[in-house]
Amino acid sequence: MLKTLDEYRKAWEADSDYGSAEARIDRNSKWLQYYRYIANGYPEADDAEYNPHAENVSEYLLANGWLTSASSVLDIGSGTGTYALSFAKRCASVDALDMDSASLDILRKQAELLGLTNITRVTDMWERFKPGKKYSLTFSSMCPAICNYDELLKMETMTSDACCLLTVTRGSFDLHRKKLIELLDVKPFGMIPEALRYFEILYLMGRQPDVRNYTARYESHYSVDKAVERNCVYFEIFGLPEDRTRPVLREYFNSVAADGLVRDETQLNTALICWKPAHPGRSDAPE
Repeated sequence: MLKTLDEYRKAWEADSDYGSAEARIDRNSKWLQYYRYIANGYPEADDAEYNPHAENVSEYLLANGWLTSASSVLDIGSGTGTYALSFAKRCASVDALDMDSASLDILRKQAELLGLTNITRVTDMWERFKPGKKYSLTFSSMCPAICNYDELLKMETMTSDACCLLTVTRGSFDLHRKKLIELLDVKPFGMIPEALRYFEILYLMGRQPDVRNYTARYESHYSVDKAVERNCVYFEIFGLPEDRTRPVLREYFNSVAADGLVRDETQLNTALICWKPAHPGRSDAPE
């Protein structure tokens, strides 16, 4: 059993595939193609709605004092703004940081439809991001950017009041994704750290993290062609060329389709982890 912060930090880095900041920046360009594909398929709408799960998270943060009406928020890896929009309804300002300009453009349109004017879109990678200011609350949901001890400390340096991470826990699954990973014999890398990783290292850092668990289940249906196309783009991230994956994917999705449609199911178990950052002069501040 690992008992010291240094032991745990080294073990986390040794058995993960995140690599250096430079390696992650290079990998981000591969993920960017997938995110843009998703953003380009985002439906046009004449109005916008707040995401129910984001609303629940925002209300929990508000009720427990992690978020206030005066808060300035940094949403790391904001994507199309699921959480940034909900925060903006309740706080003073939100900086939405994401490397995909297409996703941030969707966020802009959603904010306009909701009448929100306190969101600033920031197109950048976390590994390069230097805000030059502190935020009341820094937040990241289902984003691999905060992937080790050093990135946790970086998050703390730009935070005055509270840090929050929403990340995956055991028992989560996609109906087809795991089967396809086995079928294509691929080992995904750079994925989202599990909640236990964060909790244990924060505990060893003396942060006393607060944890709130959520469970959500989603079901969707789409054509075989769409299923094949989306997964071709996804597996390119891990170095599998389309000419290799497309025949395998088409055969698989044809075998599971009913009346030309593929049914997908996702179970997403998450943990919202919140803590107060250390500051110079406090007993729990890092040396």
